[in-house]
Amino acid sequence: MSDEPSTSTGVLMEEEAMQLIAFLVSASELCIKEPTYYGAFRLIDAASRLMGFMLQHNPSRTSEFLQRFKEEVDTKKVWMMFDRQAYFDFLQSAPAQVAAEVKRLADEDLASQKETPA
Repeated sequence: MSDEPSTSTGVLMEEEAMQLIAFLVSASELCIKEPTYYGAFRLIDAASRLMGFMLQHNPSRTSEFLQRFKEEVDTKKVWMMFDRQAYFDFLQSAPAQVAAEVKRLADEDLASQKETPA
């Protein structure tokens, strides 16, 4: 990533951020009492919630990825209840998808910087 300040716009309102914080804090307390794999479910569910909030604000650079990935997360997170191994496999593959999008954004930023004269 670049040392340049981000030129992206905000995609989360204060109320949405507080809802997500409340969810994460309450989920962290529940993780003490629940089976370990529930914690992973709560984290992937939080990611889905965050993507939903972001999509409500039409992020210009990531909306296509977020829409596609959120649909996949929402479909596959429920696998925890009936196909735990497929769910675990999805959790192991999901970070690569996000990393590819982060790399795409970084490459786009780098190309943009090269096009703009210093």
